[in-house]
Amino acid sequence: MNREAISRRQMLARLGIGAVGATFATAGIVSGAPFGEGSVQNQVYGGGSDGNSKGSGRGNGHGNGNANGHENGNAACDTPICSLSSMLDLVGLEGGTDGECVQLIGYRPGHTIGGGPFYWDAARPRADHNGGAVISPTVPLLPDFSNLSGFLNGIGETAPSGTGCWVRPVKAEIPLEEFGIDPTGQTDSYDVIMQAAAYALSFNQNPTGQSYQTNVGATLLFPRGSIRLDREVVLSGWGIHLRGHRLMTRICNGGSFTGEAYFRFYNPATYLSDVSCCDMAFDGRGLAVKGVVFQRCRNPVIASGLSGQYMGAALVKTLQCDMWLIDDVFFIPLAPGSSANGIEIISGNEGVLSRAKLFGWNHTAGTEKTNGSAVYIENNEEVKLFAVEIAFFGRYGLEARGCFALKSYDLQAESCGLGGVILTASGTKRSIYCTFSGTNLDGVGDQKKLWIDDALGCRVLDHTAGPIELTTKSEKCVVDISAGGRGGGVTNTGTNNVVISDFFGQFKVSGGVRIPGATGKVTAEGTLALEAATSIVPKKHMTFQSDWTTLDAGGLRLGTYRLWVDSSGRLRMKNGDPTGDTDGELVAAQS
Repeated sequence: MNREAISRRQMLARLGIGAVGATFATAGIVSGAPFGEGSVQNQVYGGGSDGNSKGSGRGNGHGNGNANGHENGNAACDTPICSLSSMLDLVGLEGGTDGECVQLIGYRPGHTIGGGPFYWDAARPRADHNGGAVISPTVPLLPDFSNLSGFLNGIGETAPSGTGCWVRPVKAEIPLEEFGIDPTGQTDSYDVIMQAAAYALSFNQNPTGQSYQTNVGATLLFPRGSIRLDREVVLSGWGIHLRGHRLMTRICNGGSFTGEAYFRFYNPATYLSDVSCCDMAFDGRGLAVKGVVFQRCRNPVIASGLSGQYMGAALVKTLQCDMWLIDDVFFIPLAPGSSANGIEIISGNEGVLSRAKLFGWNHTAGTEKTNGSAVYIENNEEVKLFAVEIAFFGRYGLEARGCFALKSYDLQAESCGLGGVILTASGTKRSIYCTFSGTNLDGVGDQKKLWIDDALGCRVLDHTAGPIELTTKSEKCVVDISAGGRGGGVTNTGTNNVVISDFFGQFKVSGGVRIPGATGKVTAEGTLALEAATSIVPKKHMTFQSDWTTLDAGGLRLGTYRLWVDSSGRLRMKNGDPTGDTDGELVAAQS
């Protein structure tokens, strides 16, 4: 133990204690309450009530000493604070009165992370011990920290019904170093994270005027380095946020894993609000383990700054979530033989996927593709995709099934096995009212195709590249690529679909078209082709540009015949194209 003596005033100034001063004041620290006889001061420095006598402390193995020159050993706000080297020094050390405080240099011996101030709370039940923020002095911790999991969980507590604990000042950001996390990846950190998350739940409250909890939790701060998890961490509380280090936090496993994902936000009894996972690099080590799963979460759900490599399963999955955001993510599986999707969005509502780069190589040489889709969406409403870049997945770039009002902007997909995009039905729902804008597809054959399959009322706008196929199950869909494009053609075998394209110079309608309203009209400057139409039934008269001016302008074509009105107002007809205004024959007698 380091015996350097600093005053409480000095310690608080060093720590910027304004943020926690109120907490220390309630414990009788900032108020200038002196240490009493038999306090931590006396245990560390010795001394008695007269400030001169020698003392042996309280038999905790800490050295003798004196009052360090302070009269009576209790000068207000200048009482010496003992500096302890590690958590081992808190074990067996009890305070004398409320408000006595110590400064921990580090959680583990020889390290300066995970330390900080503690104050003695004589009334705190020892059952509250969690190994990080609340420490019972009667829970054993071995010098090699081999029983850290047991220490975190209070195993071996010798006074379970007793009171008196060392307590950290309350703060909304909780460094996991303060719970003894191992940043080398050598030991499983499951218990550390679970205990820190349980402590974070104590910050939850129902804000005034709110019918549900929002923005009331705490952030678990992960250190730089490798964090090992060998089983799934399930976070069941509101307002829990996971945030990695800006210089990279790597989440990995020890070669085996139990569960579906490293982290799952889920509570079977209620929806969770205000949860997030940010700034982490997931390493699956080739196993079928997902990065993070959000299940029954909402308002909002955030996954940002995540990457995944060597993963045989998706980077992020949402299941039954509302109002979620997945942003700034990178995924490359590099797990030979896997069928991993990149992102999975299942049975939810109102979410955004933006700034995603998803590359489906299963081998570092780029010789094998994962047999999954980059983005898999099923039975979701109002999903929006922005700036998503995809390549080399074995199935599709985007596979959307049973979606309502999906909107995709600036999606690029290259060389995906079955197609760039497919929009179709799920087992229970048809895709309806979906929109694709600015889609750019590349590859060979079907790899660069956009499939509109079992879908109703969907649109493709400003299509940049890649052929489009409207299958026989598509209905009342519109493909408008009149702004041009370098892609292939549009195949349309559906019902009541509309294809508009300057590239093909034609307006094509499969089945029939209905334009409601008193002033509704169709203006066709190219070719108007009504395919498989049995009749044209106008509600009012039909008007044609009747004057003949050029070969391609004016008149009515019936088979090989052309009918037009000449400059004298007489109806003319010719079998074949006329050469001038008066070519052909007059149609019967005209007055």
